[in-house]
Amino acid sequence: MNIVYPRLELPHAHTPAQDVFAYWITEREAIRQKKEARQPVPWTDDPILRDYRFCNVRREDDKVTRWIADHIRRPYEDNPNLWFMLCVARIINLPDTLQELMDADLWPVDEWKPDQAAAVLEARKARGDQIETGAYMIRAESNRKAKWYDWSKQRYICEIVLGRLWTRRDQFHSLFPDAGLQLVHGWMKTNYAWADFMSYQAIVDMRFTPILDDAFDLDRWAAAGPGTIRGLNRLAGRDIDFRLKQDRALKEMKALYPELCAGYERVSPGRFLDFSDVPNILCEVDKYLRVLNGEGKPRAKYRPNG
Repeated sequence: MNIVYPRLELPHAHTPAQDVFAYWITEREAIRQKKEARQPVPWTDDPILRDYRFCNVRREDDKVTRWIADHIRRPYEDNPNLWFMLCVARIINLPDTLQELMDADLWPVDEWKPDQAAAVLEARKARGDQIETGAYMIRAESNRKAKWYDWSKQRYICEIVLGRLWTRRDQFHSLFPDAGLQLVHGWMKTNYAWADFMSYQAIVDMRFTPILDDAFDLDRWAAAGPGTIRGLNRLAGRDIDFRLKQDRALKEMKALYPELCAGYERVSPGRFLDFSDVPNILCEVDKYLRVLNGEGKPRAKYRPNG
């Protein structure tokens, strides 16, 4: 693979990984443009981007995010329980399953009905249909004494992961009107099975709704998960397993943001990156570099019609 990497200008010393970041943004966005223009496959000569699944440069361009925007974010933007519906959407992350919940009159969520929701998911499983995507991992209690240890995953998600969150809805509403992204993320993490990454995915969805679209820290705060940390370490030339603290990670993401915006603007004039796209890009480029460096492979192969 013969690739000429454009230069990415950053405050710290230049590293080869910086050039790969600039290249990945350029090539991944070009793939999106060709796909949406209905050009024939393959949309790239890069075997890594051709064969493996990568998120778009902008999270808002991802297939599931677009579906959530069209079917949940905009139709229910005035519903006080929109935040919870977005949490349900990200836990499941599969439009077909979400649509079936809607068709079963479980939407809009004015009262969460875990038994009925679990029945829909169990019916899909019995038919051999996919229930959720493998994009996000759901933390489960490993204690054999837990009452749900022998439950199905579907019941566990509906009754425990989502059910317990629903019981604390008054606490969520009490955070406003002064809540920012970081505060809501911190509260989300206090809920059972809602760890950093999954909480952040729900928060970013809320960021593009009236819930958080005017939060004071939109361009000042983002969560750095493991993939984001590895990406930052690669950029700086550190060991990829260096334990970067969140405050330092945030400082480095802020420094990186203007350069990423400028690079993306050159590829797609008139379209803009949100600060929440920065950790996403870092994570995806880390995934790309793992393959490029022979360190591993992504879980998902890319299917052009998938």
